[in-house]
Amino acid sequence: MTYSDKIKKVVSPSQWTNLIWIILGVILIQTVIFPILALVKILEIYCWRYEFRQKTIIERKGILSVTRREVHFYRIKSIKIDEPLWMRIFGLANVTIKTSDPYLPELLLYAVPKGIKIREKIRSKTHEERRSEGIKEFDMYNL
Repeated sequence: MTYSDKIKKVVSPSQWTNLIWIILGVILIQTVIFPILALVKILEIYCWRYEFRQKTIIERKGILSVTRREVHFYRIKSIKIDEPLWMRIFGLANVTIKTSDPYLPELLLYAVPKGIKIREKIRSKTHEERRSEGIKEFDMYNL
């Protein structure tokens, strides 16, 4: 199995989140600063990826300096969907994943298309991984 076979799906935030920056960059092109800011924002979203692999979700973010954050499916505790009005217009959602990982307690999938389908795939993959690894969920509150 090659590296590319292991990647289930790659999702990126939508460039619709940069609509205001693009409009300001076009309108205020003579100022130079707004077109540069718009270009940086576009590159930032272009270089931001969520890779859904067989056992993990990897967030890769950054233009020059790249940060990679990884969450194992069996560590996922809960998933929340936020669909602000302006995102719903474009079919986007923020998917917040709560985990039991001490270094990454929350992973935000920002402005992704088809957020509800992504949530369902994550949920089913989480149950599948817990079953295959023999992991039981146990929470301790108010001790």
